[in-house]
Amino acid sequence: MGMPSLAGSGQHIDYGRNDVLWLSALRSLDARLQECGLETSLDGQIGAIDATLRDPSSIWGVPLRTQRTVLRPHRGRLWWWLRASHEEPAVPFMSPLTPAVNSSAAARRILGVLTPRAN
Repeated sequence: MGMPSLAGSGQHIDYGRNDVLWLSALRSLDARLQECGLETSLDGQIGAIDATLRDPSSIWGVPLRTQRTVLRPHRGRLWWWLRASHEEPAVPFMSPLTPAVNSSAAARRILGVLTPRAN
């Protein structure tokens, strides 16, 4: 649990990090996150995207929170994984989020993780 694993057959997007489809998945999630109003930083070498929610009430746009999401294998397919912050020791280091082909759902869930909850 919390660790990437391979099992079963994958989809066309699941064939290596240097593949055009790997980069396509990264760019797709990057675009969806930006559409949600998040600032992003994409790292194609390791298959990671850092999404940052900024405080709109701050003149300088102070970051409220940043979430790293990475492409890793899970159950024979590429999935988006959430990387837990070091501030949350009770949470597994990485948790599977959605299959890589579902960038819209991944973006919505990442936005949900970053958005402050009202008490």
